[in-house]
Amino acid sequence: MKHSLLTAAVVAGLLAAAPAMAQSARLGYVPTEDHPVGQASRYFAKLVEEKTGGRITIETFGNGVLGSEPDMQASVQAGFIDIMVGPTPNLVGVVPEFMIYDLPFFYKDFAAVDAVMDGAVGERLFSLLKEKTGIVGLAWWDNGFRHMTNAIRPVNTAEDMAGLNIRVIPNPLFIATWKALGTNPTPLPWPELYAALENRAVDGQETPYALIYTARFYEVQSHLAKTGHVYTPFVLLASQKWFGSLSEEDKALVMEAAKESATFQRDVSRKSAEDLEQELVAKGFKITQPTPEALAAMRERVAPVVKEYSEKIGADVVEQARAAMAAVAGQ
Repeated sequence: MKHSLLTAAVVAGLLAAAPAMAQSARLGYVPTEDHPVGQASRYFAKLVEEKTGGRITIETFGNGVLGSEPDMQASVQAGFIDIMVGPTPNLVGVVPEFMIYDLPFFYKDFAAVDAVMDGAVGERLFSLLKEKTGIVGLAWWDNGFRHMTNAIRPVNTAEDMAGLNIRVIPNPLFIATWKALGTNPTPLPWPELYAALENRAVDGQETPYALIYTARFYEVQSHLAKTGHVYTPFVLLASQKWFGSLSEEDKALVMEAAKESATFQRDVSRKSAEDLEQELVAKGFKITQPTPEALAAMRERVAPVVKEYSEKIGADVVEQARAAMAAVAGQ
């Protein structure tokens, strides 16, 4: 009996002295591993492991291995996937206020974008997301300003867009925008896009430089117009099931890592966009830059869309965003 008690005491002592079992998580994203999202996902995972002393490890899965962005979003909400990265247009179905990032010709530059993401609007959107879905917003990452490509002709004016079949994100504001610009918008999930361009089911598409390059659209497209019509962020999101299971200390460390990852990812993404234009030219793209007058004409065409969807987003959110941008204008 004494021997059994002694053994139990020794085992209990060993268990008490042993480090807590590492908690693992899965992080999914759709872009390729060499895309800024892939680079930053690995960086975030490394930071979390370092900051928690190995208590939390994160395994990353790129190239849509864990599903499309809408599929992963549903899985994160249900707690089947722990963390994901995706663009904001997929969130507008549950939180319409996220359409603040879909308004065409709304953001002038990165300073304006960051003022909205990192200010009261960004906090408000993450709060609404958690309230309505249970999904925890960890950080705002960069996706970039979107540009238009096609395989038919150069685009310098809105008239040049007329009749082109353009793939758009399955999102009502994107569809309305491209209708107003005179194209035939075709909603398609991202994984189906390359094949649709290759077999000419659609003539073109609109995404930021990094996606145009890493998805190898230069193989199936020939013209790129620098329209910069919409700025779309990526968001780093966690399931409440996973995040809520962490200690308060580890929650704070994960959020700290997420904030640092945002600085890293935005820097990589934006520097990459600067370098990619020449790479895209070298791959065969003919790049055109619509004049300020042509862009103003495009902005005028979509003005009714901006007005309609500003009301759906909420005038207070839109004005809050405008105020944040005005505060950094000219700095």
